[in-house]
Amino acid sequence: MTNAAALSAAPYDRPVAERLFFALWPGAAVSAQLSEAGKCLQGICGGRRTRVETIHLTLAFLGDVEPERIDNLRELAGGIRVPAFAFNLTRLGWWAHNRIAWAAPDEAPEELVLLTDALRESLLDAGFRFDTKPFVPHITMLRKAECGKKPLPSVAIEWRVEDFVLVRSVAREGGAVYEVAGRWPLLRG
Repeated sequence: MTNAAALSAAPYDRPVAERLFFALWPGAAVSAQLSEAGKCLQGICGGRRTRVETIHLTLAFLGDVEPERIDNLRELAGGIRVPAFAFNLTRLGWWAHNRIAWAAPDEAPEELVLLTDALRESLLDAGFRFDTKPFVPHITMLRKAECGKKPLPSVAIEWRVEDFVLVRSVAREGGAVYEVAGRWPLLRG
């Protein structure tokens, strides 16, 4: 093989980075309730609804991670010790700057804040890069929404959180597919 051929082949021999994030992943009942709330919001605001199988609450968005570092992520996630908790999603809202309609709790439960802080601190200690914007717990319901000043209904969805997950986002025709790449239980009281 010539040097030019070896150089051009080299990038293809490397494993491709994986797009990852840590999240809370609701069970079927909560996902169905959120999907119904999304339909209601879509009727008011238009936009593109989040598919029921991709509904989640992001804890830490990592972006592209080298495959050889994924075991490090699994190890650090296994060291998180936070109690299981429940919270109520009660508000629907809209951010004009990115045209996202969302569902959120009135107030983040202490355990959710502890989980996010512990996860982010572990990621920093291990040298991982992630989106460091302040944590604003929300679930994206619609993209490309135009809610303007229209009144939005409230919701009453109780979510019992027993674990958190590492998710792989795989680009496909028709939208990203999310694959759970790891799951860690929270402490039971």
